[in-house]
Amino acid sequence: MTADLPATQDGRGAGSTAPASCGVTRAQNTSHLVERYKIHLILIYYGFCSSTLIVINKVAVHSLRAPVFILITQLLFAATTVKGLNVAGVLDAERLQCSLVRPFVLIVAGFLGTLFANIKVLVYSNVETFITFRSSTPLVLSLFDYIFLGRELPGGRSVFSILLLVASCGGYTYFDQGFQLQAYAWLCVWYCFFLFEACYVKHVCDTVKMTNWGRVYYTNFLSALALLLVFPFCSSEHEVLHSYAFPVGQVVLLLLSGIVGVCMSHAGYLMRSNVSATAGVVVGVVCKIGSIALNLIIWSNHASAVQLFFLAMGLAGGSLFQQAPLREKHQPKLPLALQDMHVEPDLGAAHKGPAIHAPGPKLSVR
Repeated sequence: MTADLPATQDGRGAGSTAPASCGVTRAQNTSHLVERYKIHLILIYYGFCSSTLIVINKVAVHSLRAPVFILITQLLFAATTVKGLNVAGVLDAERLQCSLVRPFVLIVAGFLGTLFANIKVLVYSNVETFITFRSSTPLVLSLFDYIFLGRELPGGRSVFSILLLVASCGGYTYFDQGFQLQAYAWLCVWYCFFLFEACYVKHVCDTVKMTNWGRVYYTNFLSALALLLVFPFCSSEHEVLHSYAFPVGQVVLLLLSGIVGVCMSHAGYLMRSNVSATAGVVVGVVCKIGSIALNLIIWSNHASAVQLFFLAMGLAGGSLFQQAPLREKHQPKLPLALQDMHVEPDLGAAHKGPAIHAPGPKLSVR
């Protein structure tokens, strides 16, 4: 049947099935190669953005102690950039609609909580501490994937990988000579927001049909609006900004963080649309090796050699992780807004044709 379709579309007769079969085979091989390298390119894209943005934010927060202002600048830059490119016809992004805003309310809450706690962690600790704590998140997310997102539990190799990540986190914390209560308090806050955001965003990507640029626009625009409502109450940041001269270097740094932030947001949604929540987080952890390399080059507040050993162990463990497959009979849970549109198969469809089930009378299409 698959060989007959291309023959008919090309205008060939019934006797030309062999060339059509060859054409279908070549097309399928090409499609498989494109799909394979598409995932690799997405992971490289995400890895570059993830490795650089955390270091850029660390430098930005160190020179300008106004994390909320920095976040607002990044979010508004991203939303304005996507909207401008959409108006120019360069990319496609959905306009604001109430039906699409509703699923993004919790995304914005998780996104803002994660970003703000991220910035606060970087104020009180070094990059290595943050990366190591992030490396332990796949342990919990693998359970969330199983309970909420229909994945199998991780296999033996992946369990070993996660155990290495946890051992890395514990060893790093034990040898952390620069322990600060504020740093670890914000790490716990970040941990909760991050786990929720990673799981819920994957759910929305699976159930709400939108372009990736539309997701980037909604997330950044709605998050910027929420932060603008909070910013008038950040009196300490007002004092910092009032006395700050904003040299050219700082302006360039903010612009760079905005550009990388746009790419990071887009790459994050691309990756989450193509891999499981746990696999996406593991990829993020492994990609942080680039952050360490950059941090060692430009920063002086580093971890000790023992801590770096535990960090390397965690990154090695992350590289062993394998994504768990979907369970065969799993059907993703739809959000409440979409439950009324659920279509169920008609058991008599083989004899009567397809049937459409909706609230109210059943209509059969013969």
